[in-house]
Amino acid sequence: MPLRIAILGATGHIGHSLVNGLLVDKSRIVTAYARRPEAVRPVVDVRHIEEFGEHPFDVVINCIGVGDPARVRDLGTDIFQITETFDNRILDYLDQHTEALYINMSSGAVFGMAFETPVTAETLFPSAIDEDDPNEWYGMAKRRAEAVHRARPELNIVDIRVFSYFSRVIDLSGRLFIVDLVNAVRDKTVLRTQPDDSIRDYATPLDLVQLIDHIISCWRSAPVNAALDLYSKAPVGKFALLDAISKTFDLRWEIVEDAGVISSTGAKHVYYSENDVAGEWGYMPRFESVDGVIHELSGLMKAPR
Repeated sequence: MPLRIAILGATGHIGHSLVNGLLVDKSRIVTAYARRPEAVRPVVDVRHIEEFGEHPFDVVINCIGVGDPARVRDLGTDIFQITETFDNRILDYLDQHTEALYINMSSGAVFGMAFETPVTAETLFPSAIDEDDPNEWYGMAKRRAEAVHRARPELNIVDIRVFSYFSRVIDLSGRLFIVDLVNAVRDKTVLRTQPDDSIRDYATPLDLVQLIDHIISCWRSAPVNAALDLYSKAPVGKFALLDAISKTFDLRWEIVEDAGVISSTGAKHVYYSENDVAGEWGYMPRFESVDGVIHELSGLMKAPR
């Protein structure tokens, strides 16, 4: 029987990229759910988000969230309601369909704002946080969801913690360093960036789809309930990435003290994970961060504007 997959949040960055990536396997029937169904390319069955629960699925992938830091900032405390509302709806669905698999897109922000070293298998959630600090709210909402999921071991739930993600369908109106980089390449303008050499681990769709495939394979043979970190073969420093992009594309850049990039979850010098537990599930990333970014940027540059 074909595997029936629902993707919630299909107009977001990760959701949009998964609609395309999961369709490569023709044994899947993918249904996309969104608040604006008309914004989803008609390559799959598209429904309004409020219709979720009316049809049966084997796998539900929750991509509902906010990737643009400016929007996270503007949402304020509403981020808690958005996260909990749809998480609860999917949990209600699982209570009625206990054999189904729920894959939730979580975030490395669950570990707080202080990132001086990479996350490892021993890294704990922060024991003390400032709940009045808006920069903490996104991570808090994701932590609460993960806590609820671990408290339901009888259900098949896997949280995928995404640290940094890049694909050719990224929203180019956002305020992220990687968005500014893409716009500079695409528009042949000068990229203005701050002097800090931050380190990021950019996962891309081919590796995310591979991890999802391994999760599904494990679920087919045994119950699953866990949180896994998504990682590439190797992270990359900002200036090493800029040098590599400059050699492949026509990129010009300069250092400025304030580039206007928004960090809604706190500035992080180091933001990636060395927790490779996903490897025990069969996951072996294909790309290093720099190669993945170049691969996706090449596809983006070929797409019509």
